[in-house]
Amino acid sequence: MAHATPPDCLIVAGSREAHVLAAALPGAVLVDNIPAHLNARAVIDASHPCERGIHSRLATLCAGQALPLLRYARPGWVAQPGDDWRMVADGVAARAALDPEWSRVFLCLGRDERAAFAGDESRHYLVRTRRDDPAAEGLAYFTLTAKAGPFTAGSEADLMRVHRIDALVTRDAGGEGAYPKIEGARLVGLPVVLIDRPPVACPIARSVEEARAWFASL
Repeated sequence: MAHATPPDCLIVAGSREAHVLAAALPGAVLVDNIPAHLNARAVIDASHPCERGIHSRLATLCAGQALPLLRYARPGWVAQPGDDWRMVADGVAARAALDPEWSRVFLCLGRDERAAFAGDESRHYLVRTRRDDPAAEGLAYFTLTAKAGPFTAGSEADLMRVHRIDALVTRDAGGEGAYPKIEGARLVGLPVVLIDRPPVACPIARSVEEARAWFASL
């Protein structure tokens, strides 16, 4: 029985740019989940730039199978005049960075990092979520706000004013889709606790051209 030819490159999806990257690399196959065996010549992690677990697992699998691995992630945000950023490593550090005087915090994080704020009875959180239930995660006082956009700097600023927000907590996702909340915080003059991207154990490409050059060099 004939066996399927392994793809030249396996791309793990999760970011907006993953499909563009797959189209630009002939012989590439895009997958949503990590297979138990990475049957390919090379692997590109194109999951969300702030994703931790997927990259860690891919790094372990690629090391075990002696496969080259590339992390593909759009550039992070760059602070502009008027920005007040407090860079931290993870959700636990983000909670520790909250000033005691900040009683109302806009929380724009995923479930895993949001869990670090469980049990905090000293603040009210405005939580942007698609379907998760913060009450099950132990947040004492919270209000939900929908995750569906599109958002603008003005609408985000208005949201923060209406809810009397003292600070924004979010991740350095980069790109344009999530940037309006950063602009909104700037307009209102609010500090931003920004969770940095996790370190990676492989080369990084910030553009399709860089990823193609990496693959061509193998």
